[in-house]
Amino acid sequence: MQMIVDWIFTFLDMISLTFCSAYLVFLLPRMKESAGNKKILRVVKGMAWMIYTLLAVMIPMIWRNDSITMLGLTMYYILIGFMLYHRDKVGILYQVGFMFSLYATQVISIFTAVMVREVYALENRTSAYIMILLKACLLVMVTFVFRVLVRKRYMSVQPRFQIRGMLLVPVISMILIFGFAISSDVFLMRFGYGWLIVYCALILVMNLYCFYFWYDVSKTQELKHKLELMRQQSELTHQFYADLESNYAKSRKVIHDIRNHLQMLEQSQKFAESQSYVADMHQMLNALGMTYYTDNRMLNIILNDKLKHLNQEQFQCSLMGVRLDFLSEMDTTTIFANLLDNALEERRESENFRLQLQGEQIQDFCVIKMSNTTKGTYTPGKSSKTGHEGIGLENVRNAVGKYHGEMQTDQKGDVFSVTLLFPDDN
Repeated sequence: MQMIVDWIFTFLDMISLTFCSAYLVFLLPRMKESAGNKKILRVVKGMAWMIYTLLAVMIPMIWRNDSITMLGLTMYYILIGFMLYHRDKVGILYQVGFMFSLYATQVISIFTAVMVREVYALENRTSAYIMILLKACLLVMVTFVFRVLVRKRYMSVQPRFQIRGMLLVPVISMILIFGFAISSDVFLMRFGYGWLIVYCALILVMNLYCFYFWYDVSKTQELKHKLELMRQQSELTHQFYADLESNYAKSRKVIHDIRNHLQMLEQSQKFAESQSYVADMHQMLNALGMTYYTDNRMLNIILNDKLKHLNQEQFQCSLMGVRLDFLSEMDTTTIFANLLDNALEERRESENFRLQLQGEQIQDFCVIKMSNTTKGTYTPGKSSKTGHEGIGLENVRNAVGKYHGEMQTDQKGDVFSVTLLFPDDN
């Protein structure tokens, strides 16, 4: 009977270890699996976890050294996760953190069981049972904490952000606990096991907090990287339109000279029979010139560039008299280039595409409204088309916010619209 009880507790110990270890890996974002290899992969995964359980039993029996046991299990555990599940550096970080937590809970359980045995004069076998139960309970609690961290605060690392420093936290903590445990004879004689348990528990809590805090650091790094991309995009777009304006200026000079020559040719009797040819030349030069849609210089350049591929039936623009001089050239480029790019994406999907851009002064607000036909369905916060809720509109929101303005999006039927409101105090 005693042997059966021993086997039950040993089985509980191994099952709790394997289940919690596997559960954490299941929580991590997984790599895609091909449909044909799913059955084979399931068999491989099952065998891998069986070997993991056997290693947890065999390594301590062969070497009887905690450092070798934890190093061997940790390396094999990382190998299982990386090869069969996630292929993610952050996943490795969470696995290393979990293995440290496993070691910390084991140390806490052992010293707690020893302390209980000394206080209540229990048998070694009973003390071992207490240790196994306590370790299983603590491991389940730690796994639940990791579950919360993975589901709510899991962060994919950006290319510029390294996690090597974060990996050192659980590794060094494991070394500290191991070193303190093997060199604490005098400490134990003087203070007992209580303070050692508190020491291990505090290091465990510190590691869990580091994982919690690391998410904020990663998120900040991601936002910095995203803002840098947004800044570069705005600068490149502005430079493009600055170069375009320069080219328009040069073209106007050439067109002016050519018109003078054509006028001379028109007045010449030698070319009287070529009036239709000269008229065609004038029409071609008109196409090379710039259409004036608005009094804002930079916005006019943007509109000429974006609307050049649309015929007159496809767009309507009424911005004359609307004062937009309070917008910087950079922000003008960011706002209208992105909005027009998003709208013109729909032109590829719709043969009956229409674009309308209008502005007016309404009481104390300057209102700009851009509407375009669409085949998609707009949902606030989501995108039915690439670019509708991507970095483009995020740039627009940031630029509009500089002037205490607001951006509103709406869809009625097959018409998607964006409305910009700027207060007059700009």
